[in-house]
Amino acid sequence: MEINKEEVGQRFKRSMLSYDANARVQKLVVERLETMITSVAGVRDGKILEIGCGTGLLTRRLKRDFPEAGLYLNDLVRDLCYHAADGNSVPGECCFPGDVEKIAFPSCFDLIVSASTFQWFTTPGETFRKLAGCLKTGGLMVFSTFGKHNLREIRLTTGGGLDYRCKEEMSELLSPCFEVEEVAEELHVIEFDSPLEVLQHLKRTGVNVSGNPTIWTKGRVDAFINDYNTRFAVNGKVTLTYHPLYFVCRKTES
Repeated sequence: MEINKEEVGQRFKRSMLSYDANARVQKLVVERLETMITSVAGVRDGKILEIGCGTGLLTRRLKRDFPEAGLYLNDLVRDLCYHAADGNSVPGECCFPGDVEKIAFPSCFDLIVSASTFQWFTTPGETFRKLAGCLKTGGLMVFSTFGKHNLREIRLTTGGGLDYRCKEEMSELLSPCFEVEEVAEELHVIEFDSPLEVLQHLKRTGVNVSGNPTIWTKGRVDAFINDYNTRFAVNGKVTLTYHPLYFVCRKTES
């Protein structure tokens, strides 16, 4: 699926106020990612770049865990980037709003981190090379993304959605510039009372259900509800699957 970054940004901007209250799995991902970061990162007074800071779920933890470090933030959505900065005492000059695949970064970081963002890359191999160039020799990149089974119910019901990559594909894309030191994955299956609640949950977390900007008419919504119930209803509930992947990568010698 071709990714429309402008549309992605608009969706996340619209969900800015509802995201934290609805991002159940994303919060669990951030908790595990924090544990991985603190177990490997020796950058107490170094420089950290967070890609896709969003509402600041990970940012808050980074400020707490690395109070002496210089923290720099990026997000596709300018308002989100500065909102996360303002809420976590990050100076405005440490913000790099915009598409990480297009904007320039300094080559001074000890650690790059990211939670649930890299699945939006249109040219991941090129972008990983770019990010490697932003790291000091031996620097680390620790991130989470989503794997093949992510939102499988949505893909099977609508026929649309992102083309998620498995951990082997991601490792291959990273290999020219990084040594992958650790890989982990999880499956989180969460329950909702109805397919309509699934749609509302995804909207409130900035996700486009079908992968295209088609308007959801009443007829389309009704068809989605009927199909989703037929496929995924069990004991009066319906499910939605999240498939987070986690990577710890070290920049290799060029």
